[in-house]
Amino acid sequence: MTRLAPLSPAGPESDLSAEESSADGPPVTRWWRARIVVPSALALGYVLNVLFRLSLVTKQNFPTANPDESMYLVMARILAGRPTTSIPNDQVIPAGYSLLISPALRLTQDPVLAYHLVMGTNALISCLVLPLAYWGLRRLDVSRPVAYIGATLVTVVPPVVFYSQYAMADTPLPVLILAWLIGVHGLFSEGTRKRRVLFALLGAFAAGYCLLTHDRGGVIVALTGLVLLVALVLGRAPRIATASALALLAVMFVLKQLMTTWMISQIDGAAPSQVGNAVFETLGNPHLLRRTVMRMIGHLWYFITSTWGLGAVALVVCVCAVLSSRFTPANRVVAFLMVALLGGIALAAAAGLPNDHRIDTVVYARYLSLLVPAYLLAAVAALYHVRGWKKTLALGVAAGGVTLALAAALLHMASKQWGDWFFVLWGLPDATFLTSLVGKGWDGFHAAYATVVAMAVFAVVMLLRLLGGDRRAGLATGVVGVVLVAFAAFATVTVTDHVNKEFVADRLDDGTGFIEKAGIRPGDRLVMDDDVRWEIRMTTSYMVLDGRVWTRFLLTKDAPPAEANVAVLALYDKKAPATASWPGAPAGWHVDRDVRQGKNEYVVWRRG
Repeated sequence: MTRLAPLSPAGPESDLSAEESSADGPPVTRWWRARIVVPSALALGYVLNVLFRLSLVTKQNFPTANPDESMYLVMARILAGRPTTSIPNDQVIPAGYSLLISPALRLTQDPVLAYHLVMGTNALISCLVLPLAYWGLRRLDVSRPVAYIGATLVTVVPPVVFYSQYAMADTPLPVLILAWLIGVHGLFSEGTRKRRVLFALLGAFAAGYCLLTHDRGGVIVALTGLVLLVALVLGRAPRIATASALALLAVMFVLKQLMTTWMISQIDGAAPSQVGNAVFETLGNPHLLRRTVMRMIGHLWYFITSTWGLGAVALVVCVCAVLSSRFTPANRVVAFLMVALLGGIALAAAAGLPNDHRIDTVVYARYLSLLVPAYLLAAVAALYHVRGWKKTLALGVAAGGVTLALAAALLHMASKQWGDWFFVLWGLPDATFLTSLVGKGWDGFHAAYATVVAMAVFAVVMLLRLLGGDRRAGLATGVVGVVLVAFAAFATVTVTDHVNKEFVADRLDDGTGFIEKAGIRPGDRLVMDDDVRWEIRMTTSYMVLDGRVWTRFLLTKDAPPAEANVAVLALYDKKAPATASWPGAPAGWHVDRDVRQGKNEYVVWRRG
């Protein structure tokens, strides 16, 4: 395989462009090299992708992916200067994403409008993948047209779009990962000292903000610190650049600690997240080793199939880059980081997730989704640069072998779980979409069928690339990109229709439906009994945006807070009067609403 060399330090737009290379035949028309064309195309693509995302969430009025969404939204409201309230699970998670969406909660007291503004903010953030992906491919010496197509592909794939439809930290993480890898790549590429310092600071800031955004950022910061320390000691990059990056990493770490401490001080009874503790406890327990390995394999399998085998192409290329001196130092370092981060997050997620008897815990989609754009870009670059049908075929066979090996190991280790365990469709959107293409529907999990469909898509990709040969490698890669863009857009829309929209419709009575039926008014201060439906309690912590919410054991031991003026308690006996829902109601409280509809049966009490 040919070396994926970066462009010169002067920047991709000032060099002889990749499309002018004789290896790909005659050059494309001059208009692609015009200074105004690329910025205009990126701006237009950005706007269209924002509109595409917004069209998918037009009827989404409240958080549904709980407790995560409500946790981020509660922290965002506090950062926006609004009154404190209870936080789901009483755990404070990193608040970097909440800081990004907090301006939306400053603009209105209407929780529905505020949520719409959050979705708009998500779209603006998520679509930054487009220019960063284009930049990354240009640094890998991919021609402008193919780089644009590849960037469009990673902007519309389901793992990137799907999570931007929720108020969750998974929205900015793919953007931060691309900025991080570009920064590290620039640090280890040839260039002026000033240029390399700026790249180093970009990489360090992106890595640090990942830490501010999610616990996965701990793995990213650890890897970044390791690479920077080695480079500093061995002099593999300007020491002023590596030292500056290490200093910025330290500042971001301290900032994260300070932000968490401040957030805990603002929320009654809150404590730091215990995810990290769970990971180390599991890794230190030999009795859970098989379960951890099974889950790790499942997460890697899901990652590879959700990228239709292209993730395996990138993985094979990255491993080759790490082991071969034929690749540039910048590419080798970035390849190491990509492989190490993939394995590190898969291992941490496998160890940290609870033992909840869910299939989607074994093959969870979310935690590795932040790497989908980076791996797809590496695959596009590999297909663009590989020469010779034997090498192309060998790359395809190796990637297919990795995918099939993961599938075989997963089926062997987890086959007993498929029949006994359940899954939440939200946790397996990509795999379920693949199986739906062979008529298996959306109500079952079929790892073997998902693998077969993913491999069929991969076979089409490799066939199209092989047909291009060496002389038209760029054209063939562009055609592959166009085909995959269309398939990715179709997959994203389909997943939204069958997962996201169904999820919203199913939980209507937990969000705006509850607020309406319970008669919650602006400024209400609401205490909910711990036995009220979990989904209602999680969603309401955000929906009462201009008041506040508490959760208490009202039936057994707790009195309502002195500030509370509304109480909600579950109703167990349908034949009992509403007053039986709270036998020990304090003086001054009376029944205001008696709701007995479907799965939601509760009584609303008011003071005074």
